[in-house]
Amino acid sequence: MAPPPDREPETVHHPGLAEPRTKEDWFAYISYEPPPRPAVPTYEQYLLLDEDDRRRLDRCRSRYHSALVLAWTPAVRHFENEIMELLEANEDAPPGARPGLLIDGPPTVGKSTLTKMIARKFELQLRTDFPERFSSDRLGAYVPVVYISLADQVTPKQISLAFARYLNTPTRGTKDAVDDRVLTALKACGSQLIIFDDLHFLDCSQKDGRASNDHIKFLANHAPCTIVGTGVDLEASPLLSEGGATGRSTQTSGRFSRQVLTPFALDTEADALAWIAVIRSLEDSLQLYRHEPQSLTRRHWQYLHDRTGGSLAGLHALIRRSAVRAVRRGTEAVTREVMDSITLSYAHERGYAKVLQLKERKSAPNAGRSNVADGSGSA
Repeated sequence: MAPPPDREPETVHHPGLAEPRTKEDWFAYISYEPPPRPAVPTYEQYLLLDEDDRRRLDRCRSRYHSALVLAWTPAVRHFENEIMELLEANEDAPPGARPGLLIDGPPTVGKSTLTKMIARKFELQLRTDFPERFSSDRLGAYVPVVYISLADQVTPKQISLAFARYLNTPTRGTKDAVDDRVLTALKACGSQLIIFDDLHFLDCSQKDGRASNDHIKFLANHAPCTIVGTGVDLEASPLLSEGGATGRSTQTSGRFSRQVLTPFALDTEADALAWIAVIRSLEDSLQLYRHEPQSLTRRHWQYLHDRTGGSLAGLHALIRRSAVRAVRRGTEAVTREVMDSITLSYAHERGYAKVLQLKERKSAPNAGRSNVADGSGSA
């Protein structure tokens, strides 16, 4: 009789399943450790497990696959350097607005994820270097990172309330009163990095757009923090030009640099190798009995790019879903067949359909010729 697998430990839900809305949420995100790679019996022993033990082991493996982490890609390393340099340059800067950074780019390229990864690493380094600041008797008194995820059509008052909720300060009173309490709390908590996620949700109407821009400028002027923002099509936002892309520039545009994060491309050998490295990091993490090692990396890297458009979010969703499906259906391998059976987001599926149509048009005159392996073969 095969030995039963280790029971799944009783743990809280992954805090990353919800965006941090308070400093307590952020501390939970900082402290969270993903499920470890489960120890498994041999495949022969696995087949001999009773139904309950096998179900528990499968649940452990699926939970582990659901938490596969993003690789520190060249783009993540680039923005880590940019943000860390800004933090160091701004640390003891004289009063006034500190230079900030806007990370612009289309949806699903990983803007929000990479800023959280970098901010988490920054705070963990602070916890290592200054443990006394995070002692239990000062829990919550030192808040180096403030993470604000903006809501649709957000107004200046709503931004102030989001800060107040995050820092556990009273939300009663006028906007000016809330702002005063927020600025006092930011200084008292030693906050150094403010992240505004989804800045494209700023109200872009002429009046409220200027007001939102002015409020960000107000915070940049009075909060002794480095501000990093992410969003889609920020060049046309009220942050950089009042009234849209054709409007006059704002003061914020003179204080924030704008850099673009794009999907992975395959234009050069270096581009392809960077994409393949991400696939390899995910594939090496799979805990499946019958998966052929490096099959995704060697044979399906082009297919994975076609399928996801070079989107990190799409790649992670496809491999996570495929791994879970391989466990649930007993195929125990992420194959082309399994990946083809997964339906991704509407945007990804529409993009993939266009890629297939283009390939069909290009290959039509060459029908009947033998295909050369290019990373898109079937398993």
